[in-house]
Amino acid sequence: MSVAGDRDGRRLWREISAEAESAANREPSFDEMWRRAPRPPVRELPPVERDRWPVIATIVAIVLGVSALIAMRERIVRILPPMATAYRLLGAPVNLAGLELRDIRAKIVMEGARRVLVTEGEIVNLRREPNRAPPLALSVRGANGLERYAWTAPTPKSRLEAAEKIAFRARLASPPDEGTEVLVRFARADEVGRRTR
Repeated sequence: MSVAGDRDGRRLWREISAEAESAANREPSFDEMWRRAPRPPVRELPPVERDRWPVIATIVAIVLGVSALIAMRERIVRILPPMATAYRLLGAPVNLAGLELRDIRAKIVMEGARRVLVTEGEIVNLRREPNRAPPLALSVRGANGLERYAWTAPTPKSRLEAAEKIAFRARLASPPDEGTEVLVRFARADEVGRRTR
C-alpha cells in the first residue's frame, strides 16, 4: 500500500495487490527424515600421560614368578616329577637329594698278591641345613657298558651339616677283570647291602 498526495494536499490511498505463494503440505523426503544431524566439531583433548606403574608392576611380577619357580624347583619336582626334565633343559637341574658327588677317582692297587679296586671322591651337602647321606651304590662296568659287579658302601658320616664336604673311600677286593669304569651314585633304600655279580 502506498500513499500519494494530490494537488489540494489531500491524501489519496491507493491499494496495491499482494500475492503470496504458499507451498502445499508434503511428506518429508527419505533424505530429510534419515539424514543425521551434523556432528559438532571434535574438540582436541589434551594428550593423556600414560601411567607406567602397571607396566612396571607386570615386569616385577614376572621376575618374582620366575625367581620363585627357580628357588622352589625342588618342591615343584617333588610334586610334579616330569618338571625335572624341563628344569634340566633350562640349565637348572634339580637335585632332590641335596647332595653331590665330586672328584671321583678309581684305581686298581695291589695289596700283596690281591688286586683291590679303590674308589675315592667327595660328598658335598648342597643345602643350608643338615642333610642325611645315604650309602653309596657302586658298579663296575665293562667296555660295552654292561654292569659286571655292583655293591653298596656306607658313607663316612650318615648326616652332613650345612654345606659340609667329606671324603669317601670304597674298596672292592678282586674286581672283575673286564671292568673298565666305575659308576658311583647314592643308593636307593632297596639297594642297601646289595652285592651282585
